[in-house]
Amino acid sequence: MRVVLAAAAITAIEASHANPISKVLDLLAGLRSKVVADGETEQKSYEEFAKWCKTESTEKKFEIEDGRNQVDSLTATIEKAAATISELDSKIEKLTSAVNQNEKDLDAATTVRHKEHDDYLATDKEMVEAIDTLERAIGVLEKALKKGSSLIQAVKTPEMQKLTQSLSVILDAGVFGTNDKTKLSAFLQSHEESEDSLGQAPEAAAYETHDGSSSILDLLGDMLDKAESQKAEADKAEMTSRFEYEKVKQSLTDQIAFDNKQLDAARKGLAAQREVKATSEGDLETTQKELNEDIKSDAETHDDCEKRAEEWDVSMHERAQEIEALDTATKIIKEKTGGAENQAYGLLQMNTKAVTHDFHGALAQISAVGQKAGDKSLSALAVRVRAALSSSADPFAKVKGLIAEMIEKLETKAQEEAAQHEFCESETKKSTDKKEDKESEIESLSAKINKAESRVATLKEQIADLQGELTSIAKTNQEMTEIRSEEHAAFLTAEKDYSDGVEGVQMALKVLRDYYSEGSFLQQPATSTHSKSSSAGGSIISILEVAESDFSKMLTEVREDEAEAQTKYDEMMEENKLETTTKSGGVKYKTQEIGQLEKAVAENKDSRDGVSEELDAVLEYLSKLNDQC
Repeated sequence: MRVVLAAAAITAIEASHANPISKVLDLLAGLRSKVVADGETEQKSYEEFAKWCKTESTEKKFEIEDGRNQVDSLTATIEKAAATISELDSKIEKLTSAVNQNEKDLDAATTVRHKEHDDYLATDKEMVEAIDTLERAIGVLEKALKKGSSLIQAVKTPEMQKLTQSLSVILDAGVFGTNDKTKLSAFLQSHEESEDSLGQAPEAAAYETHDGSSSILDLLGDMLDKAESQKAEADKAEMTSRFEYEKVKQSLTDQIAFDNKQLDAARKGLAAQREVKATSEGDLETTQKELNEDIKSDAETHDDCEKRAEEWDVSMHERAQEIEALDTATKIIKEKTGGAENQAYGLLQMNTKAVTHDFHGALAQISAVGQKAGDKSLSALAVRVRAALSSSADPFAKVKGLIAEMIEKLETKAQEEAAQHEFCESETKKSTDKKEDKESEIESLSAKINKAESRVATLKEQIADLQGELTSIAKTNQEMTEIRSEEHAAFLTAEKDYSDGVEGVQMALKVLRDYYSEGSFLQQPATSTHSKSSSAGGSIISILEVAESDFSKMLTEVREDEAEAQTKYDEMMEENKLETTTKSGGVKYKTQEIGQLEKAVAENKDSRDGVSEELDAVLEYLSKLNDQC
C-alpha cells in the first residue's frame, strides 16, 4: 500500500507529462494480474473437480470390491451346489441301478423258487403214490399170509392183481435206486411166471428175490422206508428252500424299500440344490453385470479425470509461459528504456516556473496522502521534500532520490510481506488440501463401516430367521416323534387286542364246531331228556364267525394304518432333515461372512481413528497458521 502511495507521489510530479512507457508497464502489470487471477479461479475449479474424482474413485473401488466379493461368494455357492448335484446324480444312478438289480434278483429268485416248488410237487406226488402203493401191497400180502395162503395165492387175489400193476409203475418212477428196482422187477417177473405154471406149488425160490437176500415183504418194507425217508428229506428240503427264499425275498424287499426311500430323498435334495444353483446363477449374472458396469464407469471416470488433469497441466504450463513472457517484457522495458524515458519525458525539460509549481504541488499531494493514510513515513518524506526544495540546488533530483529511496524501502518490506503471504497461502492450501483428503478418507471409511455394519445387521436378522425356522423344525420333529410314539403305542395295544380277539374267537369256534359237529356213538339213556342245542350253537358259531371277520379286518386295517403313518413320518423326517441341513449351512456361511465383515469393520475403524488423529493435527496446524497469518 505504501509503495502505491509513494508511486502516486511521483505520478503527481510527472502528471503534467504524457509517458507511454509507464502506460505500457501499467498494461503489462494489469494483464499479468488478470492472468494470475484467472489461473487462481481455474485452479480452484480444478481442485474441486480433483476432489470429486478422488471421492468417486474411492466409492467405486469399494463398490467394485464388494461386487467381486459377492461374485466370489456366489461362485463358491454355485460350485458347491454343482458338486452336490454331481454327487446326488451319482448317488441316484447307483441307487437306481441297485434297485433294478435287486428287483431282477428277486424276480430270478422267485422264478427259481417256483421251479423248485413245481419239481417238489411232482416228486412228492410220485412219492405219495409209491408209498400208498407199497403200504397197500404190504397190507394185502400180510393179510393173505396171516390167513395161511401161500405167496402165489396171495398175489393172485384181485386186490393184489391191481397192486401189481401199480408196482409195475414204480419201476418207471425216479424215487428208488437201481438195486431196489431190480429186486422188484424180479418179484413181478416171478409172479408172471407163476401165473403161466400148471398150478403147481412154486419153488422155494419163488418166495424170495433172485439174489436170495430177503423175502418180498422185507423188500417192500425196505422200499417203503426209503420212500418215506426220501419224502421226509424232500419235505425238509422244500421247507428249507422256502425259508431261504422268504429270507432272501424279505432282505431284497427291505433293501429295495430302503433304497427307494434314499432315492426319493436324493431326488428331493437334487431338486433343492438345482434350485439353489439356479437362483445363485441368476444372482451371479445380475451381480456380474452390475460389477462390469461399475468397472466400466470407474474406467471412464478415471480416463475423464486423467484427461482433465492433462488439460490442467497444459493450461498451467501455458499460463506460466504467458506470465514469464509478461515478466520478461516488463523487465526488458524497465532495464532498456529508462534513459530514453528520462530524456524524452523527464522533469528536466520543464521550465523553472513549472518545476517550482510542480514541486509544491507534489509536496502538497505527499502531505495530503500521508495525512489521509496516516502513514508517518510519508509525512516524514513530505518534511524531507520540503527541506530539499528550500536548500538544494537541484531540488528535482533531490526529491526524486528521496522518493526512490522511500519506494525501495517500501518494496523491500512489501517483498517480505509478500513472501510471508505466499508462505501463508502455500501452507494454508497444503493444509487445507490435506484436511480435505483426510475428511474424504474418513468419509470413505465411514461409508465402508456403515455398509458393512448394515450388511452385518441384515445377516444377523437372516440368521435369526433361519435359527427360528430351525427351532420350529426341531420342535415339529419332536412333536411328530411324540405323536408317532403315541400312535405306535396305540397300534401295539390295538394289534394285541385284535390278535387276541381273533385267537380267542378261533379257539371258541374250534371248541363249538368240534362239539356240535361231532356225532354221538353212545345210546342215550331212556330216562335222559337232554339233547345237543345244535340250532342255538349254530347261531352262536355264525355270530362268532362275523366277529372273527370283523376282528381280522380291523387288525388288517390298523396294520395298514400303522404302515402308512410310519411311511409319512419317515418322509416328513427326511424332508425336515434336508431342510435342516440346508438352513444350517446358510447359518454357517452367513456367520462366517459376519466374522469377515466384523473384522473389516474393526480394521476400518482403526484406520479411521488414525486418520482422525492426523486430521486433528492438520486442524491444529491450520489454526496456528490463521493466528500467524
